[in-house]
Amino acid sequence: MEEAQGGVKSVIIILNGISLRKNYFYSRILPALQHVVNAEVWETRSKNDAVLLAAKAVTRSVDGIIAAGGDGTLNQVLNGILQEHEQSNNLPVLGLIPLGSGNDFARTMGVRGDIRSLEKLFTDFFYKSVDLGKITFNDSGEQPRYFINIADVGMGPYVVQRLLSSDRIFGSLVAYYAAIIKTFFTYRPFELHMSTPLWKWSGVIRSVAIANGKFFGNGIGIAPDAKPDDGLFSCFIAGRISVVDFILQNGRLRKGKRPIHSEIQYRETDSVTLRADETQPIEADGELVGKLPVTIDVLRKRVKFLC
Repeated sequence: MEEAQGGVKSVIIILNGISLRKNYFYSRILPALQHVVNAEVWETRSKNDAVLLAAKAVTRSVDGIIAAGGDGTLNQVLNGILQEHEQSNNLPVLGLIPLGSGNDFARTMGVRGDIRSLEKLFTDFFYKSVDLGKITFNDSGEQPRYFINIADVGMGPYVVQRLLSSDRIFGSLVAYYAAIIKTFFTYRPFELHMSTPLWKWSGVIRSVAIANGKFFGNGIGIAPDAKPDDGLFSCFIAGRISVVDFILQNGRLRKGKRPIHSEIQYRETDSVTLRADETQPIEADGELVGKLPVTIDVLRKRVKFLC
């Protein structure tokens, strides 16, 4: 853990404008933080605003760029920062005020959303250098996408599709489980080919996660041994596993334990190419980012994360 240089810090907070906790942010969180940092709030107005705002913020002389929202907001802010600055060594500290439904990377990094913890976080302004994942689209020529937590193929992108189109009238957790259940019964497993510098794997999958952080999907500990600063991905591979078995193993994952099943395994790598014989989507940090085939590489200790 390192501490930024002394003095009162200046930060730009990029707030998810449709967050259900936006009023709480303005009424409780922001007044508390304004006692310890110079904070400017930029609020998103449309779907990809956070990327554009972060790209603008990185050109300003600030100590930190803070995502106020969930994992998706954090992902967009990260991509905005790195869009033109992947090689830069002088990026502002990246921070997170967890206002989302999942807050999965916050779980891994121990970032809490209560007022007292946030005040201490911004007063101390300690940071840790963490790895990122870089997704390169091998066929489409799309711009690379970056992620800080987890990228996955298989069921995950289809759950995200359903979640993004749901009205969440009964809350985010209910919407998430409804999306999972519907996907369980409509998802059609496909054959995935994985290739790394040291190993290869091919098979029919239910889910494959390339993990930098430990959690995804609102607290599922998909990669209990993942470390965001060790230069390696923890790869969760669930092959020909039945719906019932997958649901049963979910209980172990929520307790932070590795599942015990012959069709589930873990491997490590710092680079992996994923391809399928048919068009399949990939998601990262809760954001649908593109289609296979892709190559995913670790960018070692690429950003300074406020924690």
